[in-house]
Amino acid sequence: MNTPSKVRSVGYGWGVLVVAGAGSYYFAKRSINADREERAMAEERRRQQRENMRTQEMVSRGASAGTGAGTTTAQHSAKRKENAAIATGADNLDPSRQVEGGDPAPVTHEQTRMAQRGRYEAAEPYKTRGGDRFS
Repeated sequence: MNTPSKVRSVGYGWGVLVVAGAGSYYFAKRSINADREERAMAEERRRQQRENMRTQEMVSRGASAGTGAGTTTAQHSAKRKENAAIATGADNLDPSRQVEGGDPAPVTHEQTRMAQRGRYEAAEPYKTRGGDRFS
């Protein structure tokens, strides 16, 4: 028999359960977000350290190459531009930059077209083979 006291006790039990669940959800979510933030900060620090190491390596390579007596100022500026492009991670697909840097293999038109397309873009657009499937 459902007496008013039983109905109140069941309602009270459900209320306590809902409040406990909401509290545990709140604290778990806060903990998870703190862990995510910590991992993101650690990843950012590692990325910055790698970038700093690459930059230092490029600078040390440039310093170890030195300046010889037979090099011209134009060759030095071209080398500095190349080192800067490598340090920033820029692709060296621009034909004018390759000619300027003295690249022995110039870029072809096909390579230039490929550089302009997206990485996952098809070389030629998709064309259906047959007719309509409903005909």
